[in-house]
Amino acid sequence: MFIFITSLRHPNNCNSYERIGYLLKKTLQSVCNQTNDNFKVLVVCNELPNIEVSPQVEFLVVEFPAPSKLTTPETGMGAIRIDRGSKYMAGLVFAHRYNPSFVMFFDADDYVSSQIVNHVSSHPVRSGWFVKTGYQYKYGDSCLSRLDEFHQHCGTSLIYPYDLLEVPAELTGNSSFLSIQKHTDEKYLTLILGSHRLSVMVHRSQGHIFQPLPFTGAIWTLGNGENHSGIKGRPGTIPITDEIRDEFSFYLT
Repeated sequence: MFIFITSLRHPNNCNSYERIGYLLKKTLQSVCNQTNDNFKVLVVCNELPNIEVSPQVEFLVVEFPAPSKLTTPETGMGAIRIDRGSKYMAGLVFAHRYNPSFVMFFDADDYVSSQIVNHVSSHPVRSGWFVKTGYQYKYGDSCLSRLDEFHQHCGTSLIYPYDLLEVPAELTGNSSFLSIQKHTDEKYLTLILGSHRLSVMVHRSQGHIFQPLPFTGAIWTLGNGENHSGIKGRPGTIPITDEIRDEFSFYLT
C-alpha cells in the first residue's frame, strides 16, 4: 500500500490553528483525488483540526513539545526540522501496520497530482522517485509558475520505498518524543526526514538513484499566512486551466 504522510505544526507555533485546518482540508482533497485508491493518508499532529476528511485519512495525535517559544509560523528551520522529522518518524512507525510499499511525505498546504499512486504502483522503482518539475502558486494569484528542480525547493517531492527508510526497531506506535530522539540518528532525523534538499543527493551517494517523475507532480503554495519560511512567492504566468484544477483538485474556495 502507498502511504502519504504529513505533519501539522504545534498549535503554539502558528497564526491560526483554524487556518491550518482549512489549508489541510484543501490539501487532503487533493491528495485523496488519486486515480488508484490503494493508499492511506496519515496526518501526525498535536491537536486534531476541526475538519471533515475522507475515510482514507487517519490522524496520529502525539504529545510532542512545541519546538519554539515563538508564537508564529516563522520559528526558524532548526525548530521546523526537529518537529517535522520527529513527527514523520512517528508516522513511519505507525504506518508499518499497513505493510507499506512506498511513502510520500507532503507539506500540509500543498497539492499533488492525481497520477502519483498509479504511476508508482505501475513502475515500482527500487530506489524511489522525486518531483523534478512542479508548480509554484502565490496565494491569491490567478496563475502558476513552473518550477524546475522542484525537490530542491519544496518538501512535497520525495517518494521512498518504505524499506529504504531507517526506522529504528526500538520505536513503537506510541513512542515519545524523547524516545524518538534517543533511537534515531540526529542528522537523519533533521536533514533527511525534517528537510528535503539533501535527500536525493545523500541517497545517490549511497547508491540509491531516485528517478524523476515523468510529469508535473505537485503545487507548492506560498503566501497563505502560515508558511514557515515567510516566502511570499512570485507572480505566475501559467493560467490555471480546468485540466490543472482537475488533476490537482486545485480548488481554493
